[in-house]
Amino acid sequence: MGISGGGGLSQMSAFRAGKKGPITRSIQAAALLTMLGTASALRGDQEGLLAEGTRALYRGNPIAARALARKYIKAHPGASDALLLLARAEMAQGKHLSAYQELWKVLRADPKNLDALYFLGQVCMRLSQTEYERLYALAPDSARVHQLLAESYQAQHNRAKAEEEYLAALRADPQSVEILNALGELKRSQFRFAEAVSYYAQAAQIEPRNYDSAYGLGVCYLYQEDIPRALGQFRRALALDADSPPARLALGDALLRAGQVSEAVTELKAAVALRPDMRQAYTLLARAYRRLGQLQEAEEARKKSDELTQKERAFREEDFSTDGLGAPEVPPSPEASEPAHQP
Repeated sequence: MGISGGGGLSQMSAFRAGKKGPITRSIQAAALLTMLGTASALRGDQEGLLAEGTRALYRGNPIAARALARKYIKAHPGASDALLLLARAEMAQGKHLSAYQELWKVLRADPKNLDALYFLGQVCMRLSQTEYERLYALAPDSARVHQLLAESYQAQHNRAKAEEEYLAALRADPQSVEILNALGELKRSQFRFAEAVSYYAQAAQIEPRNYDSAYGLGVCYLYQEDIPRALGQFRRALALDADSPPARLALGDALLRAGQVSEAVTELKAAVALRPDMRQAYTLLARAYRRLGQLQEAEEARKKSDELTQKERAFREEDFSTDGLGAPEVPPSPEASEPAHQP
């Protein structure tokens, strides 16, 4: 009796100390298998919820699909497949704002989720259409309605209709700097610089601290070879936004044309520091370095320009550089087709 009691105490002590005998191990293994089996069955049931929810959605029953997706999410918060199913069920019921919120939950966890991005695009189109209809119902002849129509025509490459709607928008709101700048950009894209200058100048008069009008005026003057005015406008633009890569590039180009080569290098280097993929900045840097006699730096800039040209080729072939909607970021230098020369 005493020996048996001692053995029992010894086994209990060993168990508490973490030492497992054959019987203990068998019991624990059986328990583990039971737990795993139960978990597997539960997981199977849960996965079945998604499959059933998807079938419900395809059968035209978004209410059932929504309920099943929510049931799954309750057990698995943040599950992408379930959130996507829920968003699609919401979309099918016309609840686009709710769908938008669910899709963003997916994208916060997985920014490259292609399904979420696709359905988000669909939702945004529906939401924008709904909001446009509300806007049109409230104010059919308002500046915003005409501006929205103008932007839509611009996206369709219909410049004539875009201009017509922008002018209607301007008649509705003659003090709109945004619309004046849009008209300036539209005229600039057509190389009608005198008209573009007129619109930009009106915008600048209404709002002197407006970056878009300053930059737009600078580009127009640069195309017209009015270098002093271009320099003034690009400096004004940079005073409003010192970290603008296009304005740094444009000022560098204008300085190079004005013969202020060292100053041009400073601006062009600032441009590529802000945005390292600016091919045109490296092209101009190569030209500027040659003028300064810094041939090694010129060669390095040229190589970088060639490297970026290769990367851009596919886009240029599809005419994505301007796409007929706006002028290039900065007009090309008149020396672009001529060999750079040293002073």
